[in-house]
Order: sequence, then structure tokens, then C-alpha cells
Amino acid sequence: MKLKTVIKNVLLGSVAGLAMVGTAAAADLPVKAKAAEYVKICSTYGAGFYYIPGTDTCLKVGGYVTADTYYTKVERTITAASFDGGYYRFKGDPDGQFDFYSRAGVQLDARTQTEYGTLRSYIEARIEQGQSYGYGQSSDGTTDGVFSDGTRNRAVLKYAYIQFAGFTFGQATSAFDFWAGDGWYGIRPGNFYSDQSLNVIQYTADFGNGFSATIALEDGNAREDDYGFADWTPFGSSFTSDGQQVPDIVANIAYEGTWGAFKISGAYHNIGDTYYTGFDVFEDPVAGFLNSDDSGWAALAGVRFDFAETTTLYVEGAYAKGAPGYLGLAGTVPVVDYYGDGVAGWYVGGSLTHYWTPAVFTTLVGSYTQTDSYAILGGTTVDFTGYNVGANIGWKPVKGLTLVLQYDYLSAEYAGGSTINAYSLNDSTEQNRVTFSAKRSF
Repeated sequence: MKLKTVIKNVLLGSVAGLAMVGTAAAADLPVKAKAAEYVKICSTYGAGFYYIPGTDTCLKVGGYVTADTYYTKVERTITAASFDGGYYRFKGDPDGQFDFYSRAGVQLDARTQTEYGTLRSYIEARIEQGQSYGYGQSSDGTTDGVFSDGTRNRAVLKYAYIQFAGFTFGQATSAFDFWAGDGWYGIRPGNFYSDQSLNVIQYTADFGNGFSATIALEDGNAREDDYGFADWTPFGSSFTSDGQQVPDIVANIAYEGTWGAFKISGAYHNIGDTYYTGFDVFEDPVAGFLNSDDSGWAALAGVRFDFAETTTLYVEGAYAKGAPGYLGLAGTVPVVDYYGDGVAGWYVGGSLTHYWTPAVFTTLVGSYTQTDSYAILGGTTVDFTGYNVGANIGWKPVKGLTLVLQYDYLSAEYAGGSTINAYSLNDSTEQNRVTFSAKRSF
């Protein structure tokens, strides 16, 4: 009996011990976590969107890296001759130069469906580094009528806008622009056309069947380097202004269809009080000459044809008076001349792109611009003529990668003379450039 009792007690104790160990082990086990909230695809706005966890907002994250190599040769000649035999000549013919330029871009597109339609926010930020060399290039990123050589290392906010119920607020594409240099490749594309992102308040009405109209208030300062003359002769001169009193007023009518698109747009630009300060041809200081024109304007018409999904043709023309920024000539010609009259000019441009295969394409692209004669110094008048034409061949070996080899030729010329002192003058620039551009988009 005693043996049975001992065995019984041992067995009962073992079971109790095992139960206690099991209870302790169970206490050490982690509590079952809630199911992970996986990213959910948002198909409402096309490929690449997903829902931000915990919200009803769809987000698309993208970006690109562009790496350019340039070979540029610039030749600039300045001459001036007078009736009494006086003669001035300057010729700049630097050796051709290789330079490199890289850009990284980040794009964020957030959209939410509301009872008033889609609420959208879009951001594109760029970081750039490299050498800046050639016509219209300067170290601060502005356009001017001379060639320069400088290093850039900067961050740029290309786009940052909100769209809601037909309105657009923030840094966006101007309602004036249509063909914005499409067909040019590289970080430093061609010249003499209108392509501007700037701060805006826009309203777009969609009439259906591809028709729309936009009215906008836009930052006029974004289209002006300054109110000065380009530093193109030994006769330095400049203008100053009291700043932007009224934003630019821009409107357009547009159509987008299966065959292509067209746009007609116009802009009002308030010049403000502008006056001459500087030196005349005899280096005598002068000031005053308050401008007679305080308003500038511009008009544009453009059309795009899409042929058989392989060929795209753009044709566009624009005219402006007292608003050279709408011709891509900010800093190249003044807003008003020596006597305060608005400087007038025009351009015509376009491109033809053809895909020979889904991966190989070629493009012909270019523009031509010309201004009316305008006064720069007492009795001296000039006009500006410029054109930039190019051709490229591109290859897309895999999705998201584009490799392009491009050649372009540029001519820019100021020509005129003095009706009082009977001298003639000319400032001409020729540029030959080869660009290799590699771009990865994702």
C-alpha cells in the first residue's frame, strides 16, 4: 500500500508540475497581433496609384534621373563703324567645350475623390548639378542674350500645385503655353519659344467633347529676368521698375481630340513704372524717360496633329508687345525701349516626331523669332533676330530608359545703327552643339 501511495503521489506531482510549466510557457507566448494593413492598389486614376494606408487618398510616387553630356562651340562677333572712320570690333571664338549636367527629379501625385470631384496635389522637385555653358546660359539659371560659363548646384521647385473643382493654385504650367519645346531633349533645350512654370490662380471650365477654357492670374515676374537691356554692346544701359502692380491676366480656349489638339491664348502684362538709368554713348550719365507704355500683351495659336500613333506634328506662333517673356526673350530684349515704348516681336516654332519602331524615333525641331526695331540709346535703333533648329535620334531599349543623340544650330543677331551719328553696329552669335542625353524614368 505504501508503494502504491508513493507512486500515486509522484504521478500526481508530475502532472501538476507539467501543468504549471505549460501555464508559464503560455504566459511567455506573444499576444496575437492584428493583421497587417497591406498597401491597397488604387485603380481609379490609372497605373501606379495606391491608397495611403488608413486614408481614402491615392498616391503615385515617381521620378527620373537625367544625365547629359554637351559639346558646344560658340562664336560671337561685335562690330561698330561710324561715318568718320571710327571702327570697333570684338570677336569671341572660344574653343569648343565639353561639359556635363545631371538632374534628379521626384514626383508625387496625390488624389482624393470628393463630392466636388477630384482633389489633387502634385509636386515635382529637382536637384541639379553641372556646368552651364552656351547661348542663353548663366550661372543663376536665367536666360540672356550672351553666352556664359558657370557652375550650377541647386534645388528647383518645378511644380507644386493644388487642383480642386476646376481651380489650380500654386506653381504650375502657364495657361498661355501650348507647344513648350516638345521635341527638344536634354536639360538645356533649345531657345525662342514660350515654356514657363510659375505661381498661378487658374480656373478651367470643361465643356465636354474635348473643349475647355481657362482664365488665370499669373506671376508676371516669372517671365522677366529684369527690366534691363541685354549686355550686348559696349554701350551699357538699363531700366528699373517699381515692381509688379498687377499680376498677368491670361486666358485660353483649348481642344483635345483623337486627331490632336489646338489652343488659342492671350495675356495682359502690366509693365509698371519703368525708367532709364545709365550712360549714353559719350558716357554721360542720364536718367528719367518714364515709359509711355504701361501695359504689354501677347497672343498665341498652336495646333498638334497625331498621325497613326507614330507621328506627332506641332506648329505654333506667338506675338507680343511689351511682354518679351511670352516669346522666350526675357533678358534678351528689353520690355520697353529707350523712349519707354513697349518692344514688339513674334516667333513661330514646332516639331515633327516619328517613331520608326516602338523603340526608335527621330525628331526635327526649331523656332524662329524677330523683333521690331527699338531704340537703345539716343538715336540708335536695333532689332533682334534669332533661330534655333535641331535634329535628334532616340532609342528606348527598355521601359523607362531613353537615350538621345541631338545636334542643334543657333543664330542670334542684333543689328542696327544710329540715325543721328550715322554709325552701324552688329552683334551676332553662332552656336553649334551636340547633346547626348540619358534619362531613366520610374
